[in-house]
Amino acid sequence: MKKVSIILIFSILLVAVILLGTSYCLTQIRVEKFLSMSQSNGKIIAFDTLFIQKVLKAQGEVSSEDRLRLENAVYETGDTQIVEEWHLFLASQTEEEAQSRALELLTMLSSKIVY
Repeated sequence: MKKVSIILIFSILLVAVILLGTSYCLTQIRVEKFLSMSQSNGKIIAFDTLFIQKVLKAQGEVSSEDRLRLENAVYETGDTQIVEEWHLFLASQTEEEAQSRALELLTMLSSKIVY
């Protein structure tokens, strides 16, 4: 009878350890995914903010230092679609085209932010 009780307690503890271990692993995966999304969102928001401050609010031409910061920030997002849209914006020939491309870029940036 005592052996059966010990085996039963051991089995219950083993199942509890397995369940808790599995729960811990799943939680770690969720946390890592959340951190990755958070970092990605942060980079997109950083570029978005820089774009608004240095391009949309600019009084005159954007300095070469600011252009370099914008270029670095867009590549730091790690998103090829954002980089492509950025290059389309840079290739604009007219002010109207640049405004349209800026709107498309801002729309894309807001849609890329993961909740």
